[in-house]
Amino acid sequence: MEVRKSSERSTVARLIATTFVLLLACGAMVPATVAQEYNDPEGKYRITLSGDWKAVSYSDAIGRQKTEFVYRDRSEGLLKITREKLNGPVSDVARQEEENLKIYRAGFERSGNESFGGGNLTGIRLSFFSTDGPRKTANTYYYLEDKDTVWVLRFSGKRGTLDTNRNVTDQIARSFKPM
Repeated sequence: MEVRKSSERSTVARLIATTFVLLLACGAMVPATVAQEYNDPEGKYRITLSGDWKAVSYSDAIGRQKTEFVYRDRSEGLLKITREKLNGPVSDVARQEEENLKIYRAGFERSGNESFGGGNLTGIRLSFFSTDGPRKTANTYYYLEDKDTVWVLRFSGKRGTLDTNRNVTDQIARSFKPM
């Protein structure tokens, strides 16, 4: 009887150890996504960055303070945020910019144009490919309507990196909140 209990205990101990090792292995396979909130120093907006996105501040040529958001390295992914006066539907703003991109962006190839929502603001999501010298780029622009203003989140980056992380760019755009 004592041998049987000892055998059962060792079987339970092995099962617990195996389960623990499997849980550790599964945890190692899931990348940790650390989200960090960025508040614009001028109080214009707040955005939550996830993964390897980080805020980079600098002074432009005339000394104005600027902030861009970089994914790992500037060539991997870049996000620029602008605000423009809205004169008419947000779809007209997106359509006009797409027409300009067709003319001025080398190798313009439209990937998609769709309604976007699920966050604080709704609008249009435009995605396209282009070339920048020898480099092929993926671009995703979010036009988010806020009363009489449109906020434009312009993501650009290496083709094969930015375009495969749509869920991350969508998540960042959904977290955008004007103040």
